[in-house]
Amino acid sequence: MLNSRVSEIEGVRATPIFSARDSRGTFSKFNPLQELNGVLDSVAFSFNPVPGTIRGLHFQIEPFAEEKLVTCALGAIFDVVADLRPESTTFGKWASYELNATNCVQLYLPKGVAHGFQTLTSNSVIQYCLSTPYSSENSFAINPLGNLDITWPISEFFLSERDASGINFSQAEKIYIDSL
Repeated sequence: MLNSRVSEIEGVRATPIFSARDSRGTFSKFNPLQELNGVLDSVAFSFNPVPGTIRGLHFQIEPFAEEKLVTCALGAIFDVVADLRPESTTFGKWASYELNATNCVQLYLPKGVAHGFQTLTSNSVIQYCLSTPYSSENSFAINPLGNLDITWPISEFFLSERDASGINFSQAEKIYIDSL
């Protein structure tokens, strides 16, 4: 498993998902309402055909700041979280975790934690359970190649224009703090 320091970020937790395997395959089940404090706005999926694809780091500010549950349903990803919350003991730090279809782990991300990932395999599918709707006016991208010094495991990567031109982490911290 790649770096698994994600539990070092205050409030972020990796929890196992119930999973049963037999000759037919795997059946997994979890309760997003329990994990997201009874509030579930939407469930989204990200399909990524090419290894090395980087998405993020993304966050939303109030009144659309969101809690997230992130699971890798197919393939594998190097998942990264970064703490924007000034009251947190881990403010300004980032951590990573490998999520994959066989470890049956989901990550809970509280409000104020930016999220991104890099696909490690072809055809990776990531599921998100989100507590609030998407708001383009309140959504921001931090450049994942910027000043956080993240060592992405695959050096040949694919990145959207939005993410490549994203703000630096210091700007993200200021935007988040100003929204409180």
